[in-house]
Amino acid sequence: CGPFGKPHEGCEMAKAADLILERPGMRSSTANTIFVTQCFCYHWTSPLQDTIEPLLKGYQAGLEIGDTDSACKCLAVRMYHLYFTGLSLGSIQKELEAATHVLTQLKQDGTQVFIILLLTTVKKRRGLDAEACDDIMDSMLATASSTGDFTLSALVNSMKLEVLVFCQEWRQALELVQKAGNMRLFLSSLFGSVRYTFLEALTYLKAAQSASGWKKRQMKKCAHKAMQLIRVWAKNGNVNVVHYL
Repeated sequence: CGPFGKPHEGCEMAKAADLILERPGMRSSTANTIFVTQCFCYHWTSPLQDTIEPLLKGYQAGLEIGDTDSACKCLAVRMYHLYFTGLSLGSIQKELEAATHVLTQLKQDGTQVFIILLLTTVKKRRGLDAEACDDIMDSMLATASSTGDFTLSALVNSMKLEVLVFCQEWRQALELVQKAGNMRLFLSSLFGSVRYTFLEALTYLKAAQSASGWKKRQMKKCAHKAMQLIRVWAKNGNVNVVHYL
């Protein structure tokens, strides 16, 4: 899809999958198919807001047919997309706390980690339990490192970057970006990779403002590289990045 420069082809395949679901006997695949198409495909060419309702449908369908794994994945992706579309922090916190309870009841520990990460991010942005939030994120990074879970590590770092940028802690943001490396490799096709790229560009642009000489040129070059990716995505029809340019 998007990362490979063929978002429209990916979305056509997603539409084909949606049509297949309408065939008799395909109900058991509903939740997983919705999770895949709405999480990895449609946001590359359609407004992120348009994924919210289908993901809720996927969650409900998964519960009805007993596919709780896919149902909870739909729920988790929906929470992240609500956050990225700008739902108020107070509202998203309530939704996340309710989702955490649901995932506990369904014993979905793997998916619950991602909900807890987003809830921690929201609380930290709201200035709630800042020290405890830092401990949770650091614990997640330690777990990701010990288990070789690069996706979890990239997601935690991307959410830490969210907080640092919004709090204008630019020095720490730059240190994180440089230390973490190319997180897009492990967030491939997720909207989170798009969001990270924008925050990465902002971080390097801000660093360039306070630098001089070769350091300034280096920071500008890194920012330009990230912005160029965003321009390519916009050119390929990603309506969710137009306001980033």
